[in-house]
Amino acid sequence: MKAIKIILGALSAFFTLTVFIYWFNLDTKIVKAIEKPMMDHYDNMQRDNRL
Repeated sequence: MKAIKIILGALSAFFTLTVFIYWFNLDTKIVKAIEKPMMDHYDNMQRDNRL
């Protein structure tokens, strides 16, 4: 019975976290924040144009 309560608590915490992320659109905000550093890094990489 104790294990079931732990599992239900973990599932409800996970559900609450995913609703919070969805409600405030945090996934898009995080991607938007890291897009510029990622693009700068990609633009500075050496290219190998041989096909």
